[in-house]
Amino acid sequence: MPAALSVMPVSMLFGVLASRSDWSMLEVLFVGLLGFTGSGQFAALPLSESGAGFLTLVLVTASINSRYLPMALTTIERLPRPAFKRAFCAHMLGDEAYASERDDEPPAAVLQIRLVVFFAWVLAGALGALLGGALPENWLSADINLGFPASAVLLYLAVSQLRTRIGLLNRARLIAIAAVALCAAGVSGLILLLGPVYFWAPGVLMATWLLGRVRP
Repeated sequence: MPAALSVMPVSMLFGVLASRSDWSMLEVLFVGLLGFTGSGQFAALPLSESGAGFLTLVLVTASINSRYLPMALTTIERLPRPAFKRAFCAHMLGDEAYASERDDEPPAAVLQIRLVVFFAWVLAGALGALLGGALPENWLSADINLGFPASAVLLYLAVSQLRTRIGLLNRARLIAIAAVALCAAGVSGLILLLGPVYFWAPGVLMATWLLGRVRP
């Protein structure tokens, strides 16, 4: 619930901004249901406003969403066995849910965690779209980062997960810490080199390769 509550203001902000970009409430709702990617949705907004084509929107969103591939591969064993539940649970994978789950989480708990975060995001986005036309223009300043609270919560959850996972390692603990530091340095370099959008795909591949080589 805390993770779900942390994403609601950010999703509402997306709904408000999308409404002011002439997106309908149904469009915001379907983007949340089908795409479910906060960063990808926010990246799509200015592209759609500038008249970018559908293929450009898909490529940018897919690049940002590529971070979910290694995350999904590490959670296969804790997904429900029935095909529909398995596919639905995999679709609902998000940063906050991934950071909240444990390696030994039973399938029912994984499904519950992801359902709560998923529908909190989707419904808050639709609510934001409804409020978008009613809020005064001067209420949303471009200088205010309203997404910071959710980012701070996600950072805390990610650090907590790293501490837990590194603590489970026996002989490779120092190697894991060095790999995490190397990933942070490498991703920072890619951000400076490629920018805040196009660093995703190579950054995910690099982090997956480095961290995947650390064994207990």
